[in-house]
Amino acid sequence: MGKSETRSIQKILMKKIRTPLIWIVIAITAGLTILFYTSQKQQAVIYNRYVETLSDYKFLEARLLRSLEKTRVDATDDNATVSSQIMTLREIVVSVSSSIENFRQQGDWMPPSVDVILFEREVLSKTGAMRQYVTKRSAWNHNVKAINDSLYKILSPEAGLLLISLDSMKLGYTPALPLTTKIPEGLIKEVELLLLENAELAPLWNRFDNDNALILCENLIQEFKMKSLNDHIYKSKVPQVFYFLSIILLLSTLFFVFRSKQ
Repeated sequence: MGKSETRSIQKILMKKIRTPLIWIVIAITAGLTILFYTSQKQQAVIYNRYVETLSDYKFLEARLLRSLEKTRVDATDDNATVSSQIMTLREIVVSVSSSIENFRQQGDWMPPSVDVILFEREVLSKTGAMRQYVTKRSAWNHNVKAINDSLYKILSPEAGLLLISLDSMKLGYTPALPLTTKIPEGLIKEVELLLLENAELAPLWNRFDNDNALILCENLIQEFKMKSLNDHIYKSKVPQVFYFLSIILLLSTLFFVFRSKQ
């Protein structure tokens, strides 16, 4: 009895319901294949890597600004550390920008080009200003140190007032020089020249002493995080769709079997 029923079902599947069932199987198989392919794409790993890299950028920029604060007030012959930090920032932004563009050309999702371009331009402009500032400020600090040594040798309250003015200049201020009568005229002119150079360095400092690049960087981080979250939500629904399509395939098969028996 069992063998006869099995043969009957086989005949039904092979002859009577072959065409409609095959199309249903093909359609569902194609759907399952597409779902499986999309579920295997590990884009979240790439997005998380970008988040880590951009977070590193934020940390490195904050550390670089602290180094530049030291450069502003101290005379040093070793600017290699600051120059290396500046170059690291440039390499990060160029690497991120080119990598994003490569993925975009491959058809993968990436943040809008305008956001990436704005971030890259801001960082390149900032690091360019930093390099100029380090070079000019280092020379300025050496001149200040030489003038300080000369002023310390002058036993006069006026020399002390000039030293206070030079200390204010180191902090980025442009103080008015006090009236002096007991300071050599040549030394006064050197101090006035330093004051002028300090005023010229102030706009250069303001070009990178801002949070513009950090804001643009944070925007990119949030875009990657949101995309990763949306992909995670989408992939969490894939097993449900697999189950739903499998149920449809099973019910369709049973439907045609019973219909053909009638």
